[in-house]
Amino acid sequence: MTEYFRRTVLEFFTDKKLLTEQFTQNLLSWKHSGFSIDNSVRILDERSRENLAQYLARPPVSLKKIHYEGFKGRVLFHTHYNEYFKENVHMFNACDFLAELTQHIPPKGVQLIRRYGLYSSRIKGAWQSMPHVAARAPTGWKIQQESQMGISNPEDFETFENTDFSDDSPDTHAYKKAWARLLSKVYEIDPMVCPKCGSAMKVIAIIQEPEEIKRVLRHLVKQGRPPPGFDPASLN
Repeated sequence: MTEYFRRTVLEFFTDKKLLTEQFTQNLLSWKHSGFSIDNSVRILDERSRENLAQYLARPPVSLKKIHYEGFKGRVLFHTHYNEYFKENVHMFNACDFLAELTQHIPPKGVQLIRRYGLYSSRIKGAWQSMPHVAARAPTGWKIQQESQMGISNPEDFETFENTDFSDDSPDTHAYKKAWARLLSKVYEIDPMVCPKCGSAMKVIAIIQEPEEIKRVLRHLVKQGRPPPGFDPASLN
């Protein structure tokens, strides 16, 4: 059943073009896939949801579970007894331990935690137009919405059941700030800071017409300042 679940999930992500065929085959080749079916977990209250969220976002290993023996160059890993591996203590060579651990470190800019349903970025941005969801949203989200929606008490979201937010237009300035903040958080760069002099920049225009874009690119090529990796022949 676990293997069927594993292959079904990977097939779904491959069909949605979220994983490449090569990467999927690489995952299927793993001896210990990380997939499991555990029906002992029950999400019955707020505490259960919090525990599950902390588990999903936790680091790959706890420092409390490892002990480094510097004089022997070994790492002792101790945890609860695992029925699958049939052990609760494992001794690693220091280099082998680092090799195993670094497999869990994603490349720079890659986001491994993905959220779906109500917690997806697209739907979470529309919570305020869904009173039944907003009333049950985390307190932090409610507090964040206070200044934008004129709410003084987060619990007042429960009184919005008959309120229509469909005509509300998001603040354009807020969108721009969110765009820059997310790029800075994910890729560790600030798109609004000049990479040459470090001065603050601002968006002065958004050009979408293909001919206008080509006109700008031709000018940059003529000035000897084409975008990095740009092929001038593509303008012909």
